[in-house]
Amino acid sequence: MADLTFTYLSELLSFRSQQIYLVGGSVRDLLLGGQAMNDIDLLMPSGSEEVARAFAAAIGGSFFFLDEERRITRVMKHGAGEAVQFDFTNFEGPDLNTDLARRDFTINAMALDLRAFVESGSLTGIIDPFHGREDVKKKLVRAVRPTVLDDDPLRLLRAVRFSAALDFTIEDGTAEEIRKRADLITGPSPERIRDELFQILSSRGAENYLVLMDSLGLLLPVLPELASLKGFRPGRYELHDVLTHSLRTVGHVDGMLDDLFRLSPDHAAPVLDHLEEPLEQLVPRKAALRFACLLHDIAKPETFTETDGHVRFHDHDNRGAEKAREACRRLRLSGAVESMVARVIKYHMRLFNLSAPGGPSRNAVYRYCRDLKDDLPESLMLAQADARATSEIMAKEKFADTERPMAVVLDYYYNRFLKTEEKPLVTGQDLINAGLTPGPRFREILDDIKEKQAEGSIATRRGALDYLDRFK
Repeated sequence: MADLTFTYLSELLSFRSQQIYLVGGSVRDLLLGGQAMNDIDLLMPSGSEEVARAFAAAIGGSFFFLDEERRITRVMKHGAGEAVQFDFTNFEGPDLNTDLARRDFTINAMALDLRAFVESGSLTGIIDPFHGREDVKKKLVRAVRPTVLDDDPLRLLRAVRFSAALDFTIEDGTAEEIRKRADLITGPSPERIRDELFQILSSRGAENYLVLMDSLGLLLPVLPELASLKGFRPGRYELHDVLTHSLRTVGHVDGMLDDLFRLSPDHAAPVLDHLEEPLEQLVPRKAALRFACLLHDIAKPETFTETDGHVRFHDHDNRGAEKAREACRRLRLSGAVESMVARVIKYHMRLFNLSAPGGPSRNAVYRYCRDLKDDLPESLMLAQADARATSEIMAKEKFADTERPMAVVLDYYYNRFLKTEEKPLVTGQDLINAGLTPGPRFREILDDIKEKQAEGSIATRRGALDYLDRFK
């Protein structure tokens, strides 16, 4: 446990005589060791709201309710470059054991007397009525009892999320109980399902956990857009159905992350930092990228045609983007996530089109960057992951190299395009000052000048202003 967090907990004990327990994930993470203790769960017989308010005032933190009806509160403290959250709640039931019995999994159903822990630093006093400590040692996710899955069906998906976050295995009996209840997963709100799903998608090895979801009967109820891909195996190169191909595309994102320094050594670090950026709470760009990989071919079944042995999926990229927007809205994802996912799916064939012999033209590269803007790294990652998943089953001589064009585009994007976007040589006001009439053509003129600025054929503002004369 970080020294600062330990100091805060000592402060909590200084003005509270009633018993306080560390519970749930806090105890589990202490047993695991090496976990960042920035999320502290605290339980007491009663009066937790008052304690939380006083604690927030004492440490200069912020206080708010997570659940007013159940009087569950949170105190947030920001400082030293990190944030620590403390969640306070009262016993649900007459005593501690009753409260622990209502929890989801044995690894989250342990408690530790806070005062004894702060004074001794020892974990020997863990209260563990359901043998969670042994399951932590065995790296198992086990339900406290089968009916806790009925109490909150979101726990069906949370089992997979804990498996992904902790690299644990779902215990066989619990897995079977989840399969029996898989149809219940549509009951929780879309927002709660979204949060669990995107924590899974944030994990390395997300493909494995999506496959696990499918084996438990959860994947298609959570993402019904994928149902038509299961068993759909068009074309002579399709050894797998399109759902398997989509899952493999998600899996290849990990390999792409590992290979970035080989593919584009000068730009790998900026791309990796970019993919860690949050688009909304619990949705970093890398999770939204994996989501786009999962959905990128969802329009293939409806666009499939075959003529004289030639398979086509005309417009599957555009129609897939629209279907992905619908999925994002159903899961109540933000506009930023929806826009990114739809855009990279819409243009996921662009890198293939730039892979012609001789390499991509500067005009084509500029337009690719212009159309994707901030989402260009994700577009390249999706296209290359798709290429790798396809190349597993296609003869090498039939498949274009996409790695070199990807490196060319990344270099252009970081060294030319972003600099042009940051400091364009002319603006719309310059066009007005030059006597041009505002209208849709403004965007075409500005893009034309930006393109020439990026390629270096117009290097100065004076040159850009002179170039405007041809449009008068």
